[in-house]
Amino acid sequence: MTDPVISVIIPVYNVGSYLDACMQSVLSQTFPDFEILLINDGSTDGSAARCREWALKDGRIRLIEKENEGVSASRNLGIDLARGTFLAFLDPDDWIDSCYLEKLYAAAEESGALFAECDLWRYDNRTGKKIYRACYGRMGVPYTLREHMKYGPTATYKALSRRSLWTDGGVRMPDCDFESPAVYALILALAGKVASVPEPLYYYRRFRENSLIETGYMTRDGKANNRLGIDAMRFLLDSFCRTGLEREYADTLPGVVFYRLNDILAMQYHRKSPEDFGSLVANQRTFLGEVFPEHRNPVYMTWGGYNLSKILSHLEMTHDPSLRFGFSGIMSVTSPPAEGLEIGHRNAYRRIMLEKEASRVFWRQIEKVQPEILFMDLLEERFGSVMIGGSVMTRSDAVEGSTLADADFTEISRDESGERWKQSAEKFVQRIRSVSPGTRFFVVENYLTREAGTMREKEPFPNQEEILATNRKLKGYYEWFRAAVPDALWLDPSQDPLYFTDSRYEYGAVASHLNALENEKIAGRIACMLKNEEERKNV
Repeated sequence: MTDPVISVIIPVYNVGSYLDACMQSVLSQTFPDFEILLINDGSTDGSAARCREWALKDGRIRLIEKENEGVSASRNLGIDLARGTFLAFLDPDDWIDSCYLEKLYAAAEESGALFAECDLWRYDNRTGKKIYRACYGRMGVPYTLREHMKYGPTATYKALSRRSLWTDGGVRMPDCDFESPAVYALILALAGKVASVPEPLYYYRRFRENSLIETGYMTRDGKANNRLGIDAMRFLLDSFCRTGLEREYADTLPGVVFYRLNDILAMQYHRKSPEDFGSLVANQRTFLGEVFPEHRNPVYMTWGGYNLSKILSHLEMTHDPSLRFGFSGIMSVTSPPAEGLEIGHRNAYRRIMLEKEASRVFWRQIEKVQPEILFMDLLEERFGSVMIGGSVMTRSDAVEGSTLADADFTEISRDESGERWKQSAEKFVQRIRSVSPGTRFFVVENYLTREAGTMREKEPFPNQEEILATNRKLKGYYEWFRAAVPDALWLDPSQDPLYFTDSRYEYGAVASHLNALENEKIAGRIACMLKNEEERKNV
């Protein structure tokens, strides 16, 4: 019997209601020369019977039944048993486009690459909506290999890789959480290049009940796992040492590790209790101090728009979402807390941010943490302030979709001179100086963008007059702040040629979001300023 070109490895554990769609999508492929290794990992929900039914339908399906050991053991067994030249990993609750294997194989063969991947759809299992996720690069610009190692979505699905990459390199997935990030950067480094198919051919199912992500990766005995990502990143670093690649990628690995661990923090912030999340952050910080002892990792807080957090995500620091305050304005945070204001929202992150604004927890946090830096922009000041139940709140876009949207509002007008806002801002600065005197202000002078587009072409937003009026108001706020805090570190990127919105951004093209290339450029300038400041202190 001739060996197949591709081996599709599908580990199965208690996903009986989704398996049929997955299997049908594989058997409907336009590329016929493949085998399926269907590995039942000790399922208890009837998935085993479904696996047996599928194995009887098509001779290309090889059924392997084993005791439950976890997804890594199943995938490793698939690697050992595979006969194909290429491997394709597929999660049993996902599915693929009919051209998935054909297009990935063609890309690998035409380029001579050992690794090929495609873009994907992120499918919301609750609503049926899907969001496009580009894996090859951003703004139409492909990643370099090192950028791909850092920013590329690390899942071992949505890719085709030569089996020799795994066998010759001795690569196996570790028995720990986040097993794919533990090997992704290494596989790319071993491959040397990536062949990309810039089409969404993989459908990744999100928000599935009882998935590891949704349960916060609890241990088998039901306890919280507050070391998420640490074992995976240690395995990754050890693997680079084992394969002799550590020195070649020494300047890349810190960025990879910081970025992956921060991704986990963002993912788990609204899924863990505050106590467990705090423990997770502390454990990650300790680990980073151990593996990168010369790397500065200052504790900081963020006050400003959502895109400011996207900018900071490119810095090699721990980005703690519990120290992030968005959808909140200075007039609200300098007012008394809202008592008894219950807030519901369909988006858990936005609900948390609204609750943080209502409780004014910002002040408790900054006094407790004593951050080295407070990163700020004033984009949220574009929203008006309102009275809800006797308390000042910001009428941000997070309010839409929340239970506050139907509340009785009383608008708080801002006089033309802005004196009311200036009084609040003065209280804001003075109180920070009082409760955390060592904190350094770092202001990024962000504005609404006037254009959306790609690297090839841009179009103006239709509401130009409204944007210009808002930016004039913001300019006045920034000018006041610069005068009030003369020792603040200050960066104005708004005249950069790349200062525009990505028209293909996955959450929609809105004027308050920049594109990823500009965000990374701003982050680089921030890093240089912080380095220069540190060197100046040490002179």
